[in-house]
Amino acid sequence: MNYIIYCRKSSEAEDRQILSIDSQEKELLRLAEKERITIFKTYKESMSAKSPGRPIFESMLKFIEKKGNCTLLVWNIDRLARNAYDGGKVSWFMDRGLLSEIKTPERVFKNTSDDKFMMSLAFGMAKKYVDDLRQNVMRGMRAKLETGGWPWHAPYGYINEKKVIEVNRDQAPHIKRIFELCATGRYSVKDIATVMYEEGFRSPGGYKVPKSRIYSILKNPFYFGMMSWNGKYYEAKHEALVSKSLFDEANEVLTGKIHSKKQHIFFHLRGLLKCANCGCALTASKKKGHDYYYCTNGKGICGEHTKYLRSEELDKQIAELFAKLQFEEELVEFAYKAAKERVGHQSGYTEKTAALISQKLLENRLAQSRLCDSFSAGNTPEGLYNEKITKLVNEEKALGKQLKDLEARTGNDISTLEPTKKVFLDSIRAKKEYMAGNSAGKYIIANNLLWNICIKDQKILSYQFKKPYDRIAAEPKPLVFSMMCSHRDSNPGSRLEKPVS
Repeated sequence: MNYIIYCRKSSEAEDRQILSIDSQEKELLRLAEKERITIFKTYKESMSAKSPGRPIFESMLKFIEKKGNCTLLVWNIDRLARNAYDGGKVSWFMDRGLLSEIKTPERVFKNTSDDKFMMSLAFGMAKKYVDDLRQNVMRGMRAKLETGGWPWHAPYGYINEKKVIEVNRDQAPHIKRIFELCATGRYSVKDIATVMYEEGFRSPGGYKVPKSRIYSILKNPFYFGMMSWNGKYYEAKHEALVSKSLFDEANEVLTGKIHSKKQHIFFHLRGLLKCANCGCALTASKKKGHDYYYCTNGKGICGEHTKYLRSEELDKQIAELFAKLQFEEELVEFAYKAAKERVGHQSGYTEKTAALISQKLLENRLAQSRLCDSFSAGNTPEGLYNEKITKLVNEEKALGKQLKDLEARTGNDISTLEPTKKVFLDSIRAKKEYMAGNSAGKYIIANNLLWNICIKDQKILSYQFKKPYDRIAAEPKPLVFSMMCSHRDSNPGSRLEKPVS
């Protein structure tokens, strides 16, 4: 008789109360000593038995099949199998006489009809434990999702903090930047991965984040406050890192609904400049390590296309335009207070938007009702029904979240004042940040603040600031604070006449 010890311990939750492998071996050696058994071979394994494929277990079965006439010593019958396939193998080995019996500290399973029946029940109970555990885990996950929690590891931009998802303040700005770069339509996913690496975005191991991960980030609704799990959407409690509109804009570029403006070589001002002579766009090329801008001469009548404007010189001219936005820091606080007074006038827009979303929700629910009626009548195949109803349900949840967010903003309009303050702060910093920024940063600043930049004789002939920067640029700077106050004072004669110095 060949006596074999088999010990197994899994690190998973199902085995947390099971003895360690060494403890199991000690118990079985005591049993062998008590029954005066000589152990021929010992197998130890650290792996779950809920599914087939344990290499050491398979190696033990091969040994038993080769030797025959073996007895297994295990601490508990569920150490051998928690799935029907492996349990069936053990039973089959007993039927063939390869296994004479299985000993545990509590009982012995011999190669008899009754014992094999009891052993099959024990294997069945072990499998049921795994099945029940899986169902309980899945039920717990669904319950957490339905209450706005996330039952898994936090994605990039977030951290798991005491069973709650919190924003990772170091990574969050990078996540928003990824969506902004994609939404411009000027970057492929590979380009975005490169730009983000240059700007300090790293994987947990400190490496460049691969383009596949960048793509996953762009497709994940988690970042605008919805959680996708098994094809369904759940509204989340965690703080959103991007708006729904930015997410949709980036994904329209990603899916090709908005044609990408990808460039093999990125020129940060291409697409923003026009020729003042013929109205054609300026293009760019790289020569001897420098970028040059020139007219495309699309109409074939312009001589400006032979005049090349070097990028460094153009950057200086652009930066000087931003000097027109310099003003007193005092204006920031004024802008904040002025925006606060305007809050009352924005309720009409909020009501219209809420009505539009409510109408879409009503149309969505009617579509669900019609689809259910069609399916019940046998007019819609089950596969098509499942696909369409899932899409409609997800859309309903997204619309519901938009409406809820809108109502929350209506109740807390003070949050809308922050963008106003940011406009003024951006104006103060524009010149310095433009000259200090990389190509991508320069593009974003120029694109956000300027348009209709016309070039003639290698000089900026005309340009326009975008709203609201045009207003800031138009005001005389020494009197900017008092003059802007005049637009909101109902009694101009009562204003302070002392100019801002």
